[in-house]
Amino acid sequence: MNTREPTPRYQTQKARLFIIERFKWPHEQWMLDWPLEIRHHIDLAFCIQEYLKLVDDDEKFLLMQGILYALDEVQGDDFEPYSKKVSVLLKADFHLHKFTIYYWTLYRDPDMMDEFTITPLMRDIWNSQMT
Repeated sequence: MNTREPTPRYQTQKARLFIIERFKWPHEQWMLDWPLEIRHHIDLAFCIQEYLKLVDDDEKFLLMQGILYALDEVQGDDFEPYSKKVSVLLKADFHLHKFTIYYWTLYRDPDMMDEFTITPLMRDIWNSQMT
């Protein structure tokens, strides 16, 4: 299994402005870890539905970052149905989200095993796509 870190991908200003406007996500210039800082404002069901309508790769990339931060906060019975839908999206657009998936796998830092709720899911996706 290949656990080598892929080339990083970064959000663009154009995509950020589009996502802020389209999804009405809060944003301030001082927010260094946006969309992490707004994860509680992200409507997962709506974002998953709207993801399928996007055609711009940068917009998909940024929206998925928000989806994953929000998914990591989901607890209980709601987690499984959301995780299945997100898994399908990530596998379909693996080339867009490869670095983001890798980040959540924690393969970069093996001492942080399963730190995040979504780490096992991200490892399953990574492993299925990299074999």
